[in-house]
Amino acid sequence: MMLNKTKSKYLFRREKGVALIEFSIVATLLFALLFTIVDFALFGYVKLTMQHAVREGARYAITGRNDLDPDEDEDGTKERAKAILQKIDQSSDGLLSKVVVLDGIKVSSNGVYINDGTFGASGEAIVLEIACEWPTVSPIIYPLLTDGKYTFTVKTAMKNEAF
Repeated sequence: MMLNKTKSKYLFRREKGVALIEFSIVATLLFALLFTIVDFALFGYVKLTMQHAVREGARYAITGRNDLDPDEDEDGTKERAKAILQKIDQSSDGLLSKVVVLDGIKVSSNGVYINDGTFGASGEAIVLEIACEWPTVSPIIYPLLTDGKYTFTVKTAMKNEAF
């Protein structure tokens, strides 16, 4: 009988850390799931904010105004393209510089990209398009994305007013 008590004490001592190991495994999975949920929510916020910013930039662009240009040229003229980018930056809550990829802002009119910074003439339909990237923090989603970044495009189309 004495042998039996000793054996049970030995087995009980071997099981002391089991709860801690089980907790660490479950906690790791729960935190990874939590990071994934937060990551999807943050990505949704960024995408909607950028869509709103592009829409506000297009609304500003169709008026033909240029009063938001942060830096005037030497002759005192303001550029419409810089004013529209300033409006998009203001409406994006500071996300524009964090998400835009190089040469990510495109303007097209009637299916042709405009590179001269005019954003279309009076009466033309224009499309503002921004290519964006947002990094992920979730270890579950990271391997599924290219370089661990969500890539998305936001665009809006409007017709220029008479200006």
